[in-house]
Amino acid sequence: MDEDLLKDIKFNCDISDAQFWGFYSVCGLLMRYRDLFRSERGLKPWADIRRDEIGVWIGQKESRWPELEQQAFRELTIGTRTYHPYDVEEINEVLSKEGLVYGAGYGMYMKPTFFLAELHSVRRISGLTVFTSGTERVRDLFTAPAMLQDKTVFLRLEPLMMLLLYKHSELNVRRVTALENAFAHYGFQHRQIIDATFYKRLEEMTERYAEVLLFHEIAEAAEELADWKDILTLAGDRQVEHYLRAVKDLIADTSDQGPFKKIIESHDRGALGLSVALLEGYRKALYPEIIKSYSDFCLHQDWTTLEKARQEGHERFVRERADVMNIYRTKKGSEDFLPALKRLMQKA
Repeated sequence: MDEDLLKDIKFNCDISDAQFWGFYSVCGLLMRYRDLFRSERGLKPWADIRRDEIGVWIGQKESRWPELEQQAFRELTIGTRTYHPYDVEEINEVLSKEGLVYGAGYGMYMKPTFFLAELHSVRRISGLTVFTSGTERVRDLFTAPAMLQDKTVFLRLEPLMMLLLYKHSELNVRRVTALENAFAHYGFQHRQIIDATFYKRLEEMTERYAEVLLFHEIAEAAEELADWKDILTLAGDRQVEHYLRAVKDLIADTSDQGPFKKIIESHDRGALGLSVALLEGYRKALYPEIIKSYSDFCLHQDWTTLEKARQEGHERFVRERADVMNIYRTKKGSEDFLPALKRLMQKA
């Protein structure tokens, strides 16, 4: 591995973090710090972290932000060629031969995001190139277990495993029926001992659920609207962005190509419970019928109830998106653009 390439990707990650760290809540930022610290130190997701060590590390990182936030992203040099940091397809043509995958795109709040990881597999599905990655060598504060960028899908097993580990830890502090059912169906015993068996099951759960996330990305690509990124950029409001992303995600989740359809067809109880448990924020608020239908399913084991909730939800979310697009077409550039979106949010 070319150390200069690692340093340049890391430099771009640090610039993005310096420019966007203030968009996170204090708790959210601290959690992201812990995950990034583990990643940079090569620690397992369940490894303990010494408070004094991470404290020094955070101080060193934040001390560079005033300088970094004014910098421009570096181009990446591989061999004798130089690439723009968003030339993902061309860069991966080279790095995949070395067993690596490079990802670049935009996350929440349109934050530039970059990572370099060990390549687990590469496939072509539904016109998309799907990279599945393992251990991550370099990354920024933002992570998404699955990410669609143009015609490329990145499934990132390391961040997904960390997410599942966090969700498992929630079982110790609060009762979540869907979450308990999910872990049980993936083979975890009640009050599972954290040992080698636990880690093995967590790895298996991660790989299996990554395939569920893939259906979301396939559906998202099929449902893509050219102007949606422009709408996110113009909104200029965090809550509105969360709402808009939730509408887009729910359309993909409930589409005929999406994960809920595949889960219902295969009667995958583990994936069903986990998908319901992972609905949070606006995605949960906008889709109350899936919560009710899951409760009914737990009592009567009737998959048709879930399928009805999926179809009705999809129709409603598509109408919601049409309302957003109408506001974009009629009020783009006007002072009422953001207020109109907020009024629509309040009615949802």
